[in-house]
Amino acid sequence: MPRHEARSTPKVMSGILYTDDQHTGTRLDSPAWFAWLGYGVTFYYQSQLGALTARCEQRRRGGRYWVAYRRQAGVLRRAHLGKSEHLTAQRLDQAVLILNPAAHP
Repeated sequence: MPRHEARSTPKVMSGILYTDDQHTGTRLDSPAWFAWLGYGVTFYYQSQLGALTARCEQRRRGGRYWVAYRRQAGVLRRAHLGKSEHLTAQRLDQAVLILNPAAHP
C-alpha cells in the first residue's frame, strides 16, 4: 500500500528540499540546508535507495538530535542520524539502507 503523505511535511527529493516557505529549492549539504535543520522538526526523505521520515528530538544532554523512522509490514524501525551538522545526503542514504535492508545494492 502506498504511503499517505502529509501535505505540510517538508520533503527532500533528488537532493532538493521542498517546503511551504522560502527554503524550497534548498540543496542538501548546502549552508542553507544546515540553517534550515536548525529549526526544522521533521521531513520526508526519498532517494533511489528508498525513503524515511526524519524527526528532530530534544535530548537532555546534547540538545537537538535527528532520528529516522520507517514503517514496514507494521513494524516501526528507527535509525539514529545525529546532530544537524552531521545530517548530510550520505548519512541519510546510510539510514535508508539500515531501515530497508532489501534496498542494499
